[in-house]
Amino acid sequence: MKLELPENISVEFAKRLEPIEKLSERSEIRLTQIAAPKGIAQEAIAVSAEVIHADHSEADRGIGRLVICRDSSYPEGWNSDYRIILYAKSPVELDMGKDDVVDELPWNWLMDSLEVKSANFHSEAGTTTRILSTGHGSLTAQPQHAEIEIRASWAPEDEDLSKHLDAFQRLLALISGLPPADDSVVAI
Repeated sequence: MKLELPENISVEFAKRLEPIEKLSERSEIRLTQIAAPKGIAQEAIAVSAEVIHADHSEADRGIGRLVICRDSSYPEGWNSDYRIILYAKSPVELDMGKDDVVDELPWNWLMDSLEVKSANFHSEAGTTTRILSTGHGSLTAQPQHAEIEIRASWAPEDEDLSKHLDAFQRLLALISGLPPADDSVVAI
């Protein structure tokens, strides 16, 4: 993924972001650099992700954002001068959206994704949400639908921050129901 780094970026932050240029993107996920939120940190880079259907239909399959932050003032709660902030959501089958067990899945998938991609971290925090929507009034005919989402942050320990972006792709694939990207896993 090609990043456009700000002109005044610190050498240390640029060095940690450099491996992202070599990161392999999943063909079903479109990664795009977006403007980082203002005032979140001294330096920040943001990436949005969108799951793309094989048939390129406009149906919602999952979206997310990842913000990689650096702030030398060591903000309270960060326990580091780096912080990664993640948001991801995807529609799920209605039965899945009604199951309380689903509350734990996005968090577990994030922790697994970070481990699988060897992305070292500490001071993790986050929330998961199940959303069940029912139409009313002029939307009564709209079928009931469900979504899951996760909001999380952690302090990365790696010099190579691409591992964390790769874990983000894996998480988004999992919550969106994409098949594993591992060639050793055969689809049935």
